[in-house]
Amino acid sequence: MSTVHPLIGTEIPAELARVAGRRVLVFKPTIHFRLGPGDRALVSPGDRVVPGMPIAERTPDASLVDVGRLGGNQNDKSDRSDRGPAAADESLVSVWRESRGDPADSRSRARPAMTMKSVPSAPRQERRRPPVPGKWWMGGDERRGKQGKGKPAVRVGGTLLFETDGRWRAAAGERHEVVEAPAAGIVRNARNAVGVTIEVAGAALPGAIAAGEPSRGYLDVPRLTDGELWTSALDVGRSGAVVVAGSRLSGQAISRARAMSIRGLIAGSVGEGELRDLEASELRQKASLAPSAPFGLIALDGHGRRPIATPILALLAALAGREVAIVTDPPLLIFDVAEVPLPELPPDWIRARSGQHAGREGRWLESAGQYRFRGGLYLEGAVVRFVEDTDTTIVPVMDLERFIF
Repeated sequence: MSTVHPLIGTEIPAELARVAGRRVLVFKPTIHFRLGPGDRALVSPGDRVVPGMPIAERTPDASLVDVGRLGGNQNDKSDRSDRGPAAADESLVSVWRESRGDPADSRSRARPAMTMKSVPSAPRQERRRPPVPGKWWMGGDERRGKQGKGKPAVRVGGTLLFETDGRWRAAAGERHEVVEAPAAGIVRNARNAVGVTIEVAGAALPGAIAAGEPSRGYLDVPRLTDGELWTSALDVGRSGAVVVAGSRLSGQAISRARAMSIRGLIAGSVGEGELRDLEASELRQKASLAPSAPFGLIALDGHGRRPIATPILALLAALAGREVAIVTDPPLLIFDVAEVPLPELPPDWIRARSGQHAGREGRWLESAGQYRFRGGLYLEGAVVRFVEDTDTTIVPVMDLERFIF
């Protein structure tokens, strides 16, 4: 019994089909941008976005603000009812009134001209709707009891949180940061203080770990030495690029890449210590209030030290020079191309994803059936010939993976 290989349409043995498949490309993926209290979405469901378009606004220094009583609640309704029906309806409907014409003009006395009172604009109508949690709010220093004489008024903005005894609280701040779309797509969901979801119109390479911020740049695939990229190669000449950095990222490489305005790094693995260093560096950057270009990194195989798989490296080499984007939720490397050039890959090409041979690649030969491995474990084995080996090796099937485009 055999199975048709999805890449080249040839049949593969049923034993090989039991090897775990690793999908290299994902088409039209869905990406997410999480928003917190004080953040708002600048797009609506159904909107089409392009790379670089603002989709959200973050408030990094958001704090709890006492907004006070807002229009649209029960207290405000009672106040309008005390002033009479005309005053209660004045803020909701358009009011017509007679204009005083010239007494000498008989036409004006016979038929007074009708003029319309100024109709509130769309933003004012939005403000007059009943307040709800997540609604965007704008205010000034007087809202926080910090109004000073002779000082310019400072405006703050944020999202409403909750109401207590008729008074609203909001998460607001003076400084706001714009979040741009890393790729083209369609907005599927957008809510203030919750998040924005976009369906990307393109293909993506899934990763295991991503950190930093969503970023975008041209793909740079430098020459690797034994699967590694020297830190000195990350110079200012690669500013604005997303660089393929080899098998593993170091803290020194991440710091140097950020200093050289590199937009992102792609590697086979990254350590937890390097991730903590990157997070601390981002916090220091935000505290300094100095603007910086977005920087992201993606590890294709997680924390274990191993080189980038040959089929994936060939795919990246074919896309060198094109615009790509790193997304952190989920970890993806997005390509804005209509057709992705696929590398030629034998149907029996496999890779060890775990075990003592992790990271090595080779050809599947045949199934070894139940085989006794170290520790007296009986597992299903496979006869594999790794690259640069003349002898065959028996490896547990559960330690292998094959690539699916």
